[in-house]
Amino acid sequence: MGVLALAGLLSGCASLPADSKVEVVDYRACLVSDGDASTTGLNESSLYSLNQAVVTYGIQKKVVESTPAKFVNDVDQLVQQPCNFIAIVGARFTGLVQPIVEANPNINFLFVTDEPETELLSAGLSNLATYRVDVYEAGLLAGHIAASITETRQLAVVCQNARESQFYRGVEAGLAKFDEEAGTATELNSRLLAVAPVDVYLPYGCKGELPGILESAGNYKIVGFGRDIFLDTQLADSKDFVATTIMPQAGPRLLEAIASDLESEFMGGTLGSLVALFGNGGLVISEEHSLALPAGELEKLRLLAEQYELSFK
Repeated sequence: MGVLALAGLLSGCASLPADSKVEVVDYRACLVSDGDASTTGLNESSLYSLNQAVVTYGIQKKVVESTPAKFVNDVDQLVQQPCNFIAIVGARFTGLVQPIVEANPNINFLFVTDEPETELLSAGLSNLATYRVDVYEAGLLAGHIAASITETRQLAVVCQNARESQFYRGVEAGLAKFDEEAGTATELNSRLLAVAPVDVYLPYGCKGELPGILESAGNYKIVGFGRDIFLDTQLADSKDFVATTIMPQAGPRLLEAIASDLESEFMGGTLGSLVALFGNGGLVISEEHSLALPAGELEKLRLLAEQYELSFK
């Protein structure tokens, strides 16, 4: 419980902490992230919590940005470091994870992904914990929130390839549910197909291009996903336009895994649950920021999430 409380406390900080000079223990935690893929906040959250683990526990760290082509070689080098624990972030590594885990039974792994990973989970590897983010449900919540705060009834999910994502499908379902409840008609656009006047943006799957998109957006509101845009120093000029962010708790789960590994009680298999759902704390709605949500919206979101999650049972 103490570890869980610590993870919750650290997950809301604004910037990556500097490594402190502490007594180093003989333990190295390593992080492999997908350097080529557009991020959804999972990399940033995991890196933040890895730095927190260095400060909190006095461990050593190693961070590598990889690609599927370089993955096996990069992990082999981490094994030689040696790394006691290796976290892997990115669904593009899915088919490469199991052979690496099986070849290194003395190293514990955490895989953070937004894909189902059915085959990997069914393998039952005791030295692998898997944390899966349900981006459809994240989109479902984000779509409902966005529809509740738009004045023009025009929303846009921005960033490259967002239209092909499960997040986009979830946003469609979330705004449709709001329209059904409120008797409204809300339109959803991709960045390239957006029609004026869009007044609510839902960034997904990008980082570097986002400031430029928002600079040309005019009067707008933001419902974010992944990292908390309200606290993002890159987007300081957008702070007054942020309503909320749907945040997967990938970072705190990484901190939990490292803590359990240090105590020789590593949590193999699924870490907490198969899917990071809103109802079990895997997805968190950030506190309201500069733009207040409509009265009763949070309660509606809880009901929406409950109905969605019951569909799995």
